[in-house]
Amino acid sequence: MAEALKAGPRPVIEELHFRRESVYVSLVVNRRHRTARVVDFLAGNFPQKQAAIEAIAAKEGLERVYTLVEKEESSGWQRVGYAREGSIPGYYKRSDAYVMGHLFGGTPLDEEGRGVSAADLAAAERLMAAARKLSPTMEVNPRTFKVQVSSDEEVGATRTGTRSKKAGAWFEERFGRSGQRIHAFVRPVRANSRAGEQWVSAELQEPFGNAFVQLGTLPARVEDSVLLVGALNALAEQLRPREVSCSFAVVPVGDAHVAAAMLLAGFRKTGLLARHVLLGDRRTDGILWTRKATATEGPEAA
Repeated sequence: MAEALKAGPRPVIEELHFRRESVYVSLVVNRRHRTARVVDFLAGNFPQKQAAIEAIAAKEGLERVYTLVEKEESSGWQRVGYAREGSIPGYYKRSDAYVMGHLFGGTPLDEEGRGVSAADLAAAERLMAAARKLSPTMEVNPRTFKVQVSSDEEVGATRTGTRSKKAGAWFEERFGRSGQRIHAFVRPVRANSRAGEQWVSAELQEPFGNAFVQLGTLPARVEDSVLLVGALNALAEQLRPREVSCSFAVVPVGDAHVAAAMLLAGFRKTGLLARHVLLGDRRTDGILWTRKATATEGPEAA
């Protein structure tokens, strides 16, 4: 009986460690999306690392893993079947992170046996074209909305009340085990406005000077998208005094309203992550959006 009481539901986000001789990796498992972020603590030994990761993935039922590495490590991951899917300029303060992704049973290989992306590039380009066409029609006027910065406790209460409104399922995820979070709510000033409340969250990784941005709601119309821009800009103002050099977000390929809002808020597409998000029972690609606080350019967009 005691064992049964201890078992309980497993956490949605959990960090699992593997350490053997020259291999030391941890997997930040996301059970909702059946993915994991690989954190590598020792350089080299890529075949041994991948064997350990595959063993954990089989046990956990994972369908996709990905890792963020500096440029010199990216070719080693490609040799064991990972695809270079994008980049985050300034992720490590003075250097960029390359996103390497692997789909179990689904990552194609080139003639040299190196991983290549399985993402639908054409669908993403169609979305970006629609977003670029839509964004000039969106007028962002700060006088038409009000901003509130909230704590985790306040957001927890709000999240409970909005589940019936189909809030973004990825809002409750975490990029890491911990990290302070900042939340920005934006509401229309006029009570009879067609726009609905929009909010965003940033999870800080202060040692690296970056922030993982999540969308709490999804815009359903142009008026909502304008508020989302306001929320993203308000969040950027909160991050500025904390010396956050870059912000990044992953949003499923889908609605042009979301992509248009990201563009207007100063984000740019720097990657496309193959089947990164699980929506219902269907896996879909995720666009990697990045926003730098400085003018220094990173590597070429994916």
